[in-house]
Amino acid sequence: MLRTTDSVEPLGRREQNKIDTRRAIADAAFDLARSKGPGAFTVDQITERAGVSRRTFFNYFPSAEDALTVRMDLFIDLALGVFERLPNDEPLFGAIIRAFTETTRMEGLAQHGELFRMAGSNPDLLRAQLHSWERAETRIAEALRIRFGTTATELYLTALVGCVMSCTRTALRDWAAHIPASAADSGKQLEARIIGVLTMLRDGFADPGERIAPHPPDTYAGS
Repeated sequence: MLRTTDSVEPLGRREQNKIDTRRAIADAAFDLARSKGPGAFTVDQITERAGVSRRTFFNYFPSAEDALTVRMDLFIDLALGVFERLPNDEPLFGAIIRAFTETTRMEGLAQHGELFRMAGSNPDLLRAQLHSWERAETRIAEALRIRFGTTATELYLTALVGCVMSCTRTALRDWAAHIPASAADSGKQLEARIIGVLTMLRDGFADPGERIAPHPPDTYAGS
């Protein structure tokens, strides 16, 4: 299930209802994708499971695939909320890694990994997933732009975000290739890989012989 953190400020009832409806639709889509396979269910099946109308569904999502990939948007919401609360004098990659690790405590990675695997066999889901990555890049760049103000050039921001996202995708591909779907700790394994590659990026890839898979996530949480 998608979750939010208790540390955010309370929302108005109308806004909270929108978030709850969006979450219910996303959870219903994910449950159907897991049981039937991506592309093997309809919007009507999603709305029936979520308890909403077709009109409500299309007020939130243009397709079933977009209802699946919204999980990335919600993860980024949480991560950026953590990042924005961190002090500006904290080292950049320490802040990025800390925001990521604190977010994974609220929103685990196992289901994100499942969706990544699903997209490998479904072009429509893959296309929607790529759009969600593009949205994430834009939002992360904006958060960094606010953090740095006028001290960072657009080239710097674009290159930085590109490196972070590329390393994250590489970790996902490595995880998908080596960790079976049945693994009980698949989410922790994915977290370890992502923190590992972000730490390598932070350190300038100084030690190409370092192994990342066997270590627990906290190994990489230092700044």
